[in-house]
Amino acid sequence: MDFKYKCIDQMGRGIDGVMVAADPSEVKSALQARGLTVIEIQTKIQAVKRRFFTKKVKDTDMYNLFRELCILLKAGVKIDKALEILSNTFSAGALKEHLLLILRSIKSGKTLAMAFSDTGSFGPLIVTMIHAGESVGDIRSAFENIAEYQQFQIQFKGEIKNALAYPAFLICASFITIVVIFKFIIPRFFSIFGQKDTVLPLPAKILYGIGNMLGMANIYFFIGVVVLVIFLIKTVNMRGLLSRLYSRLTYIPLVGNLILYLELSRFSYLMYSMMNSGIEFINALKLSTGIIMDQRIREAIEPCITQIKEGKGIADTFSHISLMPEIVHSMLKVGEESGNLKDIFLEIHNVFDERFRNITKKVLSLIEPLVITVTGAIVGLIVISLMLTVMNAGNIKI
Repeated sequence: MDFKYKCIDQMGRGIDGVMVAADPSEVKSALQARGLTVIEIQTKIQAVKRRFFTKKVKDTDMYNLFRELCILLKAGVKIDKALEILSNTFSAGALKEHLLLILRSIKSGKTLAMAFSDTGSFGPLIVTMIHAGESVGDIRSAFENIAEYQQFQIQFKGEIKNALAYPAFLICASFITIVVIFKFIIPRFFSIFGQKDTVLPLPAKILYGIGNMLGMANIYFFIGVVVLVIFLIKTVNMRGLLSRLYSRLTYIPLVGNLILYLELSRFSYLMYSMMNSGIEFINALKLSTGIIMDQRIREAIEPCITQIKEGKGIADTFSHISLMPEIVHSMLKVGEESGNLKDIFLEIHNVFDERFRNITKKVLSLIEPLVITVTGAIVGLIVISLMLTVMNAGNIKI
């Protein structure tokens, strides 16, 4: 049987792996013989079930967690005691379970960033910022930066949800209207012509065929397919596939700009946060580049690390990146000359964040007229088809 294990070596580094053995005790003995401290052993089936049923942490809970951790650390409370206090403060749920797991991990010798990463509920941005705080011995500032970023995320998602509320309602209402027309009205209308659908006009045949496709058997099949897709997304490792799909979206003109502005906004904010915590520019650039989800953008920035190490100017290095807007080069040149790159990256974040918001609002503003136009066109075609059928009723033998 395959067993998945987690342990730490004598240097305190975390080690994960899979071992074939008859039972967990055999795995434990083998790992201890190698001088490793065993933290957890479970079958691979249990690991899959655990990942499938992993509870998500709400953004508001995430914000409250890091804000309260920051307050406790500022008051002089040690990190393990702060985690223990908060685990007793939060009600039973996903966050409480994660806090207890983090507490056990750091007591077993893991770093704080590794402990947060092992829960699977804290993204790479959060883990990287915690790692940055640990690197310079200032966890409180890292938690404060994370809390500020979570607050920005909550506000931004709230704005998007509010903007999407009416278009979503309009789309659902239009979809229900069209389904009702095809499912109930059109079949009853054509029932007066009996089973001889071959004598109907071409538009009427199309409507009649669509109405037949919306039978309950087909609807149940569609629901089954949706459930199967959701199940596969939950159980199968879709990260590689989604990453490739995400990179392909950058080639779509409007969507590509949205992704570029979003990635540069997150990259710039992380650079500001790390430099604000005292991390050297090169190390901050390495960590921040690793957070970029789009492979095309990440691979374009990665060579800059080596070039800057060799002594090339930061602004000149970034100016050779074809994907990078001209404003980045101009602002970095100002920051390099003034010696204030940290605040420049914050300004770059604000610029691209504003561009991302503006494009998002424009896209959302186009959804409403687009849905109305499409729905009107479909209903218009239905009405025209029914009118043609009625006008040709004399030629149809019932």
